[in-house]
Amino acid sequence: MSRRSQLVASPTALVLGAALVSGVSGYVALILAARTLTPADSAHFLVFWGVVFAMYGTLNGVTTEVTRAVSTTGDTSGAGTRLMPVAVGFGLALVAVVGISGFLWAPPVYGPHWGPLLGATVLGTTLFSVHVVVAGVATGRGAWSGYSLLVAGETAGRLALFVVVAALFAGVAGFAFASAVASGFWIAATLASTRYRHLWTQRVDVEVSGLVRRLVTSCTAAGVSAVLLVGFPLLVKVTTPDDVFAGAAPIMLAVSLCRAPLLVPLGAYQNVVVARVAVQGVRALGPVLAGIVGLTLVGALAAWPVGPWALRIVNPDFHVDGPVFAGLVLGAGLVAVLTVTGAAAVALDHHTVYLAGWIAATVATVATLLLPGGLEQRVVTSLLVGPAVGVVVHLLGGHRRVG
Repeated sequence: MSRRSQLVASPTALVLGAALVSGVSGYVALILAARTLTPADSAHFLVFWGVVFAMYGTLNGVTTEVTRAVSTTGDTSGAGTRLMPVAVGFGLALVAVVGISGFLWAPPVYGPHWGPLLGATVLGTTLFSVHVVVAGVATGRGAWSGYSLLVAGETAGRLALFVVVAALFAGVAGFAFASAVASGFWIAATLASTRYRHLWTQRVDVEVSGLVRRLVTSCTAAGVSAVLLVGFPLLVKVTTPDDVFAGAAPIMLAVSLCRAPLLVPLGAYQNVVVARVAVQGVRALGPVLAGIVGLTLVGALAAWPVGPWALRIVNPDFHVDGPVFAGLVLGAGLVAVLTVTGAAAVALDHHTVYLAGWIAATVATVATLLLPGGLEQRVVTSLLVGPAVGVVVHLLGGHRRVG
């Protein structure tokens, strides 16, 4: 099968199946940690989780750019730039910055557990910096089964390790290192399968300087998007008085519950979008956007009566009204659309447009959070306004570039 045929072939069932495993595993892992740890330790662990996955989100920019580079590269026959040394080296350089600077930011962010949590952060991001390159090569080649196994294997492995840690009552550090070690699933896959080892030989039709420049732009935009996605609680914290934020746990958990069903599968599927748009053009976005709109509307209608009930199951002391849940689902849908339009911009090599859209969305979100009003009102409004602004920037910028 030709490269083009591989990329156009439907990977939907495989990738969404892996995303389902990823989403369920992540949900159960967080609930397991919350039920095992004390409330104080659980708070420290959730901060660690948010920081690490914001860093993972930044590194996912490597996957996006590698997917684009590989999917647009023909048969190099031994010529071209060797991808792995450049992309992995770039990721490890980012990890080095995190590790060295950690002695400054980790104590105030991680609190009394900062030593082991910083160690787990460096270990996890080191392993993940290779994971993102292997995943990008797999999607760029249209190796959907290999990519799906990476996605499902990492998250399912994390859940399995969490079960062990919970049984041993290993505490915050145990859960943190379990989360980090799971990011090394690619090691087992590479040792066990020649198809993964073959991914390490990939070359691309781009100079090293051009590849590094695109990686910088892609990871910058991914980092900004990670702040808006997994770092949203931090944005709320810095824009909210301490006495008000002390009661923010219910709305923050509601945000996570509403986002995960859309954004976790899309996190895996956006690399499919990059590969398809790179080959087929913007017409490949139609079915994806239609699916997001449909799921968002159905989800918002369902969240109104179901959301408050589901939140009380997780914690009987938490309460968020149904209309707020419906608004949060609509906001999650807009973030999903922003993610897709951003992936399309990368696929079309419009990296500046990609970055501008995410920056605009984040700035608009923070600006909305700074407006007067109740906490729930500001949270819901910011999650509607910010992503909408980013989508407009992507559409206008992409139209001008194409036009």
